Amino acid sequence: MHVGLDLVALVALYVTIAAVLDYRTRKIPNWLTVSAALLGLAYNSFAPGGMGPLTAVAGLAIGFGLLLLPWLLGGGGMGDVKLLAGLGAWLGPVLILVSFGLATMLAALTAVIIMSASIASYGFSQTRRKYVQAGAVDSPASGSPPAKARRVLPFAVPVAVSTWLVLAWLVLRSAGA
Repeated sequence: MHVGLDLVALVALYVTIAAVLDYRTRKIPNWLTVSAALLGLAYNSFAPGGMGPLTAVAGLAIGFGLLLLPWLLGGGGMGDVKLLAGLGAWLGPVLILVSFGLATMLAALTAVIIMSASIASYGFSQTRRKYVQAGAVDSPASGSPPAKARRVLPFAVPVAVSTWLVLAWLVLRSAGA
């Protein structure tokens, strides 16, 4: 299977922009995710060497579904859901699963490292207040709304790293074929 460098460049650019925006603002804007999804569907439908429209739609649906339940349960942002949907439109159903699985492992490993370093530097109680129970420490009498617990790392960052690894693997595999 030959992988076009245009696909690699566009997907790498998409996840890089998403990671930078998510890291800086803790949000992934709709203009980025929706346009990436539409471009991914168009690319795979019309570009020579594209996967075809059905495969792109399947990738989009799987990407969307991967984080939908965690979002419904309050465990993440809708931007992450749409990020994976757009990425699925580009990568297809199999590679979005690979990228997501790798991103999940990277996110867990990074969270353990960051929280361990925080515990070593600031202690368990301070780390717990910062990352786990920020809302529970504010008193309702203060008049201010309870603070949300901070996310250890925006999920778009490990998604970008995992996607870069998947793209590198595709390029290497394509060069060897």
